[in-house]
Amino acid sequence: MSKVTIQAPANIAFIKYWGRLDHKLFLPLNNNISMTLSSCTTTTTAELINGPSNMVEVKFLGKEYTQLTSDSINARNIFDQITRIKTLAKLDRSVHVKSENNFPADAGIASSASGFAALTGVLLLVYGLHALYEDKKEFSRQVRLCGSGSAVRSVYGGFVEMFAGHDHESSYANQVADEHHWDLVDIVAIVNADKKKISSSEGHELAETSPLLTARIEHTKKQFPIVRDAIVNKDFQTLGEALELESTSMHAVMMTQNPPAFYWGPGSISIMNQIRELREQKGILAYTTFDAGANAHVICQKKDAATIEHLMQKNPFVKSTIYNEPAPGAHEVSNHLF
Repeated sequence: MSKVTIQAPANIAFIKYWGRLDHKLFLPLNNNISMTLSSCTTTTTAELINGPSNMVEVKFLGKEYTQLTSDSINARNIFDQITRIKTLAKLDRSVHVKSENNFPADAGIASSASGFAALTGVLLLVYGLHALYEDKKEFSRQVRLCGSGSAVRSVYGGFVEMFAGHDHESSYANQVADEHHWDLVDIVAIVNADKKKISSSEGHELAETSPLLTARIEHTKKQFPIVRDAIVNKDFQTLGEALELESTSMHAVMMTQNPPAFYWGPGSISIMNQIRELREQKGILAYTTFDAGANAHVICQKKDAATIEHLMQKNPFVKSTIYNEPAPGAHEVSNHLF
């Protein structure tokens, strides 16, 4: 087959998960729900090649292409996914993969989500597994096996839920509403683009050492339907209050695991205080949420987005901002990377 290129968005979780039920199947401890991000994407091109070895090249924002090998740091999941999908297809051909993203990696903006969704999509298509790609539920299962539960939510556009499940079949993504449903905006405020010291993958394994984990899981069970209904009904205040509390709850687990993970920095706290003051003093509804990183996602309504972005750009801790609206999920594009 000729070249295939997939573009996939990152996503920001409103109900998050931290910790896994099964580390081999990458099953999360709780159901979760997110919004896809229009300006944070990974583009991946693949083509079958002759020869005994796969060729994988990746490029992160502001850096040059790097060729990975199976023993490269953090590359195991990529090569394992190639082997697994090759086996599914019963096709013993090597593949050339080239991938790049347009936002900071390993900094709490879900680069693995967009990356693994794009990778899995091109592999399914280039190896001829079109039925698995077209069935979005099955596509999301295949993405999860690449190593990230969050990545399944990048298969669909708009607002997407992931069912934690208890086995491979019961853990998958489902679209709650498409990208045209609600004009929310996520202003990502970059305060630290450096790679985090404790990766999300490592953090998921440490979560069970936190004395707060059990209480958090019970809390997310109650919050999940509230957030889902708020999305369906476009109830922004309910959504905002819930997602802000949810983010703080997850970081409390991170900070009390062993060893602890302190992802927030002075800039993170500054933005939280700034947004809270904006609500209290000017009545503008905006809310902060953080994945596993220091960078803030400020969720607001489109009518307030220019005000929020200007406010973030004036914050001395903020190096840059990224404006995002709800986006389409993983999809084919015609502009190949090679």
